[in-house]
Amino acid sequence: MKAKSLSLLISGLFCCVAQAQDAVKGPPDGWSAFLLNNVTVQRSTEDALRNRPSPFRPDLVTHTGGRLLDFFALQFKRGDWTYLGSYSDNRTLGGGAYSLTNPMAFGVNTVETTGNSREAVDTKSGVQELAASYRKNGTMVMLGKIDTANWYLADPLFAGDLRTGNDYGNAATRVVAPPFPSLALVVKQDFGSGFSLTGIAGDAFGDRETLNAGRNLGRGDLAYVLELNYADTQRHYQLTLNHVDAFRYYDKDAVWPGPGEKGPKADAVMATASYRFDTKWAGFGRVGYSWGDGQIEDVNYLAGVRYESGKFYVLASQSAIRVATDNTPYRRGTRGDTTFVSEVTLNYKLHPQVTAGVTYDLYNSSGNSLLAKDGGWNGAKRNQVIGVRVTSFLPF
Repeated sequence: MKAKSLSLLISGLFCCVAQAQDAVKGPPDGWSAFLLNNVTVQRSTEDALRNRPSPFRPDLVTHTGGRLLDFFALQFKRGDWTYLGSYSDNRTLGGGAYSLTNPMAFGVNTVETTGNSREAVDTKSGVQELAASYRKNGTMVMLGKIDTANWYLADPLFAGDLRTGNDYGNAATRVVAPPFPSLALVVKQDFGSGFSLTGIAGDAFGDRETLNAGRNLGRGDLAYVLELNYADTQRHYQLTLNHVDAFRYYDKDAVWPGPGEKGPKADAVMATASYRFDTKWAGFGRVGYSWGDGQIEDVNYLAGVRYESGKFYVLASQSAIRVATDNTPYRRGTRGDTTFVSEVTLNYKLHPQVTAGVTYDLYNSSGNSLLAKDGGWNGAKRNQVIGVRVTSFLPF
């Protein structure tokens, strides 16, 4: 799946901030801001389909990807009210394509970089968020143009990794493109003792890179998220329910291919658990299931560990994803096939606010071919992806 608008990198950061604010009743009144920069380049051994097939634009097949991301957020707090504005500028590096979550990812956030599409990627970063929130007695209500990816599917035990450009596994949520309504209402209730409940309702997908945030909402097409969390300093348990109405409008003014067509609705449930064994070791796991006519994959299992020593830390994960349909792009992969993804990420803290990382992913299919998006374009059963990234975070 994978989604996400802004990167998981950003979403994890904001959720970490949100958790911290709940814990200490928020930051002091006044202005605060931060700037985040990420540079990522990736290369795979096999060509992959980087976007959905469409009669209106050429398919893009590539084995390289690159992204330059700058993200600025400004916040003003007075009493129980907080006002947030943020701007994200995203640029492709070189040819090929990129996704906001990960330069070689497939999905609605992957955009061609040929012709006018390249210009669309480089100019439609736009205003990311303009929102107002109210916090009182453990209740938070937020309304506005919001990147709602920032408010669910986060894991506080691993949020620091997200902040420095690292989530735990490219396949962690790939069974369904989670809803990221842009014009939305977010309500979070902290019940104490580590329990909280988050509800989100808004535009079925939203357009997070332009100001056209409510075009699906105007047609009555909504998305809903309900998430229950329990978290303390040692463990985190999470149950997430998603629903997305059939919708037409994606990011960057893109539409579902076909005159007047809509993408099919989707539902998903995900359960996550993570546990910190000691100061060096932590583990995590996720099980996800989705259903809907447009789902290429429907079941996802993920397990992994994190180890830290000095300025180095490494994450290793293994996932298995089941193909849900025979109607896959270009007939690569068939129903019942399992895609195994092994991922290792090595990070080095160059500075408390700067991290460099190297990632390695091995894709392997139990069937005759990987899905086209995973490197099965030419019928390959295996693919390897190597990436390098540098992330810096500056609060002020």
